[in-house]
This record gives sequence, structure tokens and C-alpha cells, in this order.
Amino acid sequence: MEFGKLKTSLALATLLCGAVGLQSPAVAERPDDGLYDLYEAAFEGKRVAFVPISAGYDLTQGWIAALERDAERLGYELQIRDPNWNIDAGAQALEQFIAEEPDILIFQNNDMHAYTKLVQRAMRAGINVIQMNLKTPVNSDAFIGGDWYKVGADVAKEGARMCGEDTSGKVAVLQGPVTSPPSLLGVAGIEDTLKDYPNITIVANQAADWDASKAHSIASTIIKQHGDLCAFIGLWDNQDIGAAAAVREAGLQGKIKVVTEGGGNQKSGCDNISNGMFASYVKVDTRDQAKQLASVVETLLQTNPEPGSAPFGLYTANTLLTPETVTASSCWTVEQIQAGN
Repeated sequence: MEFGKLKTSLALATLLCGAVGLQSPAVAERPDDGLYDLYEAAFEGKRVAFVPISAGYDLTQGWIAALERDAERLGYELQIRDPNWNIDAGAQALEQFIAEEPDILIFQNNDMHAYTKLVQRAMRAGINVIQMNLKTPVNSDAFIGGDWYKVGADVAKEGARMCGEDTSGKVAVLQGPVTSPPSLLGVAGIEDTLKDYPNITIVANQAADWDASKAHSIASTIIKQHGDLCAFIGLWDNQDIGAAAAVREAGLQGKIKVVTEGGGNQKSGCDNISNGMFASYVKVDTRDQAKQLASVVETLLQTNPEPGSAPFGLYTANTLLTPETVTASSCWTVEQIQAGN
């Protein structure tokens, strides 16, 4: 067929298709409900920065999973700098982020006072600040995390419940770094609560610095010094599994109870409740915190309030888990949080 005749045939075919309504499909436009277009545009080009204590353990992995899921879904940029438990490295990461002026700065501090001035500096720079699980004395835009005084009170009540009649009433407290919020507030909750139980005696109160190996060493020594010890009362499952291992090695599992707190990760939480390593467990659910964190980020990016102008807190409710009450849904995995479950 000659080229001219081909062009004529194609033109005729196009005309006929148009005549019978065979037009190319149009791209549908989403109806504007008055808010969705603003919602969608609120995340374009936005940056969220996060400085955890460390990115290498279950709590932060749960929070990061929720942030990564929403960053991909909504289109904002997420940047994470991991100081790996080093307070000075964390301060340096915060200073770098403040200089780069993200829209939101999230951080977690292992020392109650170390980052106080940096929080204030970030807000003066126009950055909305979220404090995650461990709060400084300074209010920022939001705090999401545990009520550490009540956590201490609740683990103390469990220790007292298990160390009543027909026991020595002797308990040992294992805390983290003495300057961390769980230690400063949680130990106060333990001590204040145990004043109501005159039969309970604290025979040791030592800092294991969130280190399972150190907790194991301290617990082994305490067991040798107090063979009739009734319970260890701790403030983090990742640390207190060391104490539980020392109890097992001494052949005293079931006789010396380990009461602890944690975020409810399946491996470090529920598995160790089910296998008898932990006698009682106060859960401060990381799964709930991850959902709240993602929602607060989503809200702040839309509303863009003046930093520090309307501070609020979301304190996580405590849930008590024991070998008798733990269920298949009591704990979580990172994969479940990534999937939005």
C-alpha cells in the first residue's frame, strides 16, 4: 500500500471510531471533598528526622517500621541517624539535624537532661519536636511513651504480690543508667509503692545500664548473697533476661521470680513469659506507640504549629501479662507493624 493511501485509511478509521464513541479513555480526576487535596499536598517535600538511642533493638525497630510505612505511603522523607547508645554521638546527630532544619525532629534520650538545650534550640529554629518514650524535663510539641513512675509502681505491686506470706519478702531492683527517665522515675515508683508493703524488703538496688550481661553478673552476685531472695524487679525485658538466666543457672527458676517491663515484642516479651523466664510482665505496648507516632507525624505535617506552642502527651497504658494470661495476640513482631497490624 502506498504511504499516501495508508495515511488516508488511518484518518478514516480514526473518524469512524470517533463517530461510534470509541474514544481514548480519559484519566479520571478524583473529586475534591474539600480536604483531601490539602491533605495530599501537606506531605510533599517534607522531611522527618529521627535520632533514637539505637536503631538496633526491638522498640526502635517497631517505631521505625511504622514511620517507614507512612513515609512511603504519604510521600515525606524519613532520615535516621543512629548514635548506637552513645549520648555524645546522639547530641552530635541532633545538632546536625537542627542545622539542616527538617520539618519534624524525633528523638529518644537515654539521659534525662543531656538533650534539654538541644530540644529548646530545635524549637527556636522552627522545628516541631517529638520526644519518644524517654522525656526531658522540657516540653516539646509531643511526648509519646510510658508513664515511668506508674510502670515502677506496677512492677512493684507484682513483686509484692508474689513475695507475700511464706516468702522472705526480699526483692532486688535492677535499673538502667541512673540518669535515664525509667530509672529516675521508675525507681521512685517502686520505692514509693513498696512503702505500703512493710513485709517487702529491698536488699539491693543496682544499675545494670540496660545491659543483659551486666544484669546477669549483678544477679548472680545477689543470689549468692541472698539465697532466700524472692524476686528481681526490673525495668526492661532486654536487660532483665540476663537476671532470669542467672536465676535459671542457679537452679532457682520458679523460686526466685523475675518481674519486668517491656514493649511487648514477641521474642523478648511473650516468649520469655511463656517459657517461665519472666513471672510477670508490665507491657508498655510499642505497637500502640508506633501507631501514635505515625499519626502525630501525620498531624504535625498538616497543621505545622508554632514549635512548642501547644505541647501534648500520649502516655501509653500499662497492660499486665503473666504466663496464665498471655495469648497469641499479646505481643507483636516488626513484620506485623510494617503491615499495619
